[in-house]
Parts: sequence; structure tokens; C-alpha cells
Amino acid sequence: MALLLYCVADSVAQLNSQTGVRGSTVSASEHSGVKVFYSENTTPEVWLREPLRSSARQFHGVQQELFRAGAIIPFRFPTILESCDQLREHLDLRSTEYKSLLRRFANSVQMDLALTHATALQASSSGSDYLRERQTRSRLLNHFAADLHGLATPLAKDWRQRSVANGLRCFALVEREQVHEFNEKMKTVYAPAELSVRISGPWPVAEFLDFSP
Repeated sequence: MALLLYCVADSVAQLNSQTGVRGSTVSASEHSGVKVFYSENTTPEVWLREPLRSSARQFHGVQQELFRAGAIIPFRFPTILESCDQLREHLDLRSTEYKSLLRRFANSVQMDLALTHATALQASSSGSDYLRERQTRSRLLNHFAADLHGLATPLAKDWRQRSVANGLRCFALVEREQVHEFNEKMKTVYAPAELSVRISGPWPVAEFLDFSP
């Protein structure tokens, strides 16, 4: 029996909606002081039908409902185990780490900042021109990200960033009660004309776990 894992939460966590991906029932199993939420089916193919975007949206909907009530350790979609025995083995190995992370991030959320260029980088007939333009864009992105980081301090307890196609993703670790203040502060930022900024959240602290659940 295949299991689709949604997240790990504190042992007192409760889910009001019992419907998950593709109408699958969401169940919960408590083990070693943590609770894991999952759906069960005879075959994983039921969760992997096209369009996957719809399944991913339902998956994240379950996570968000639990996250609104407290900290969770989210799994990526699709994280699938082969049996309940395999799940118990996983929790035997990781439950202590999960409990530590849930305590550490009990009052924290993640805010995402997507920085993108207004136009995609075009391949040039000259390789050197292309590389210079790429470096110029990279400097602009990183300088602006540094400005955002400075503005976010001291609200952001931690800050991560990584390059993506045509842009940069930044992640701020913020206390739940300071999300509104963080958003208001970010509204005072004026991005360079070449860049656009999209802020979203709050989300579970996936970028700050330093390991893959």
C-alpha cells in the first residue's frame, strides 16, 4: 500500500478537512511524539496523473491548513513510501530530529521574495557580450537582494537566497506575529526599473531545514 506524505507536525496537530490529493483521505499517525499526515492508496499512480499542477495544489492545500495552526515540517510533492512499515522505520530514524526542528521553528514562518528581470537574457552573436550582460544582471540582482536583506533586518532572523532562471529567489525567516510588519516594510522598497519583485507567504520554513525530510 503506497503512502503519500504531506508533512510532520506536533502530536496535537489536527486537520479539519480529511480530503487530500485526488480525493484521497488524509490520515494521521503519531509516533515518538510527532504526527505525520499522509494519504494511502494501492498504487501511487492515482496521485501522479496529469495535470500534476492540480495534484500539487491539493497537496499544498493540506499543508497550508495544518501550517495555519502551527509549525510543520513539509515534504516535497510527491514524497511516496511503499508501506506503513517503511513510514515507521523513517520515523524511528528521524523523529528526534523532527521534534527538534518543530521546537526550533515553532513561531517562525518563511517569506519568499522572487526577483526577476523584466526581459529574458538573449543569446548574443558574441559570447563575450553574452557573458558580460549575464554578469551585469547578476550584479544588479545581488546588489538589490543585499538592499532587501538590509531592510528586512532585524525582522528576518535568517536569510537565504539562490539563483533561478532569469532571477533570484530570496527567503526570510520571520516570526509569525511580525509578518504584517515585514510586508509593510517591503512595500517601501523601490525596485530598479529592470527588475520586478513578488513577495509571497507566510509559508512553512522549507528553505531553512538544511536537510530533505
